[in-house]
Amino acid sequence: MIPTTEHGDDAGVGEAGGERSIPIEISVATDGDERPPVDDETRVDVEVDGQMYPTARLADGRYVAWWFETDAPELSDPVTTEWVAAPTRFLAAGTLHELWEDPAAFDQLPDGEL
Repeated sequence: MIPTTEHGDDAGVGEAGGERSIPIEISVATDGDERPPVDDETRVDVEVDGQMYPTARLADGRYVAWWFETDAPELSDPVTTEWVAAPTRFLAAGTLHELWEDPAAFDQLPDGEL
């Protein structure tokens, strides 16, 4: 089972000027868990605060960021255990970066919310 957390970022502004939610999924895999399917042709490494994160488009159109260096294994590799899926590759990479900078943030996810 892959524990996931959906984060609704209330900082976004909807069409009518109200708040809207942006879904961000944070996943931590255990041995034997399947990794999300990515389009290998869409891999782009994104820099966030001087660190590179591999990103790729998921089958459902979202983007995923994983690992923490450009020579990272593919997302399908069993050693890849943490990733973030979000509407844009930059949001996914930025969120993953923040979690790598403050690993305790994983422990602070109350009831499935960041």
